Amino acid sequence: MSDFVRIASIHDIPAEGVRAFEINGRQVAVCLIGGTYYAIDNICSHEYAELSEGYLDADDCTIECPLHGSRFDLRSGRPLALPAFQPVSVFDVRVDGEDVLVRLES
Repeated sequence: MSDFVRIASIHDIPAEGVRAFEINGRQVAVCLIGGTYYAIDNICSHEYAELSEGYLDADDCTIECPLHGSRFDLRSGRPLALPAFQPVSVFDVRVDGEDVLVRLES
């Protein structure tokens, strides 16, 4: 079981927004919706595109790929719209004081 790694400060991620980070060579998108942090792979499973550059829908808790419009559930990583059919990885997030921590592997 991997440990949590500090990825950012709570001040680095905008409310109802998303920001990309790199941890150990892996691109991770961290989203803040309604006070809850979500972390997913930043790269679309369909074709290379950075999800953090797409549309974040706070009402549906989804992010849309800016390239071809696939939508992913931030809680499960499951694709909700084609052309993507493979999920993206989701990661556990924890806040410790002002630090946002992510665990890449469970």
